[in-house]
Amino acid sequence: MKSFLKQIFAVVVGLGLVLFLCFLVVVAVSGDDKVNIDTNTLLVVDLSTPVSDRGRTPGFTEIAQGAVTPMALTKLLDGIYAAAEDERITGIFMHGAPGETGWASSREIRKALLDFRHHGKQIYAWFRDFDERTYYFGSTANNLWAAPFGSFSYDGFAAEISYYAKLLEKIGVQVQVSRVGKYKSAVEPFLLEEMSDANREQIANLLGDVFDVCLADSAAARGIEESQLREITETVGIIKVDEAASRGLIDEVLYFDQVLEKLNQISPDGDNFAQITLSSYVATLEAPEVDDSGGVVALVYAEGEIYDGKGDDGVAGDTIARALRELRQDEDVDAVVMRVNSPGGSAAASEFILREVELLRAAGKPVVVSMGDVAASGGYWISSRADHILVQPNTITGSIGVFGMFPEISGLLDLVGVNIETVKTGKVADAMSINRPLSTTELETLQTFIDEIYVAFIERVASGRAMSPEAVREIAQGRVWSGRDAIEIGLADGFGSIDEAAEIAARLAGLGNWSMRLPTVEEPGLVDVVLSSMLEESDDEGLAQLKQTLRVLDYIPRLGSRQGIYAMLPYNLVIK
Repeated sequence: MKSFLKQIFAVVVGLGLVLFLCFLVVVAVSGDDKVNIDTNTLLVVDLSTPVSDRGRTPGFTEIAQGAVTPMALTKLLDGIYAAAEDERITGIFMHGAPGETGWASSREIRKALLDFRHHGKQIYAWFRDFDERTYYFGSTANNLWAAPFGSFSYDGFAAEISYYAKLLEKIGVQVQVSRVGKYKSAVEPFLLEEMSDANREQIANLLGDVFDVCLADSAAARGIEESQLREITETVGIIKVDEAASRGLIDEVLYFDQVLEKLNQISPDGDNFAQITLSSYVATLEAPEVDDSGGVVALVYAEGEIYDGKGDDGVAGDTIARALRELRQDEDVDAVVMRVNSPGGSAAASEFILREVELLRAAGKPVVVSMGDVAASGGYWISSRADHILVQPNTITGSIGVFGMFPEISGLLDLVGVNIETVKTGKVADAMSINRPLSTTELETLQTFIDEIYVAFIERVASGRAMSPEAVREIAQGRVWSGRDAIEIGLADGFGSIDEAAEIAARLAGLGNWSMRLPTVEEPGLVDVVLSSMLEESDDEGLAQLKQTLRVLDYIPRLGSRQGIYAMLPYNLVIK
């Protein structure tokens, strides 16, 4: 503890110096140097750069260390679309192992790449190894190259879910649940030792749909038969890049210096081709001018888990509702696009947001939802009464269901020798305590609440989608659907991107000339940035202990509380 206090003192003493260094960095970064773009320049796209809907402002330490932070999807798309029209940019060079960019977002990026190519410009791509995600991007290239001794893996998609029932039993923890919907399997890992048939069915169908879109898009862009890729999936799963080249799946196997030689041929003098990174190019683009004489379509992000209260991370119910309310009261705003990329969360917060969507529409301002990678459960709740819903074929959506999970740790307390005595003024005053199990009566009461919320969820979808409650129940039950299926069953209206959602919103508002208003991003204060970076990246034992303590204190109330009823995706689905 003494060492820890000394460290805190040292941090405080050094803060003045750090702030001075921050000032120097800011002055240096904000200079007047401009990036000059030569003719015949290649736009370099590093696919290892993480992408999210909103992006993130890097902290001080991240800037100093050159760390890569997520780029906003809209900025990335704007950069590629602008480059397609820029006479100075003659081609794209794409490289790097793609990160965990979601499949729906990946499809929007591919669309921009194909648009670039349709402008008569070349895309060059070189990768060390290939998997489905790499090939999904690489298939857009005119020239697709691989490194020697690389691999070409096309073995299909898999999703893994861990089950904790045995572990919880061993440590004396039980989980009581209330839920509606046979597919609402969020609680399964805490109750069962293996996957239920219903959950296996919905995951298999979802994986199949997402994989089919990936394979079909890749084959079409590459100009090959889908059977060529399926044959690899259904047999060996992986081949050498030399064999991939002989099959026409890629063009050549080249060392990187050979790639550079080919790219140098683009240069007028045959040497040292001109290049600019995508992030640098985006920084040169001027913000589109807002036409005061035209209409305004505002964009709002709902990205992350939905939770009660305020916050600048995830989908904070109060914060998003306030943003929508301000747009309703803003006389300059004519329509709204809400970009939803959320697995759901708090039912109460979801309803709070949906109420503002309804009020926007009542005020004569159309609301169009653009669904990203995931817009399920609470993510669908907040979308259900929009004027129009757009998805990608591989968007994960639906999951219309509700659950409550109520852990109790009395067995664990006995195991470790802890006895808790309770004094209360009412019979059920401690019902929300995790130190005892809920009684049958208490569970029945909670189930009544959850049933009512489920009925309300059904009603909101039914009225928003012009369907009967019975029809919604048939496709609800907590089941997850792909975007392709969502259109067929009436949960979405069509395929489209954020830009296409804005065009529909403008048309619904009867706008001729119009412009898009992006959400303002409040930059963190300098002290907040510095302290945040220290907590995130310091290896000091004292600061690491403080960091872990803060995370645990933030985590316990959300998972260990019995007070939440959730409309949330059945699992944190990571498709590999």
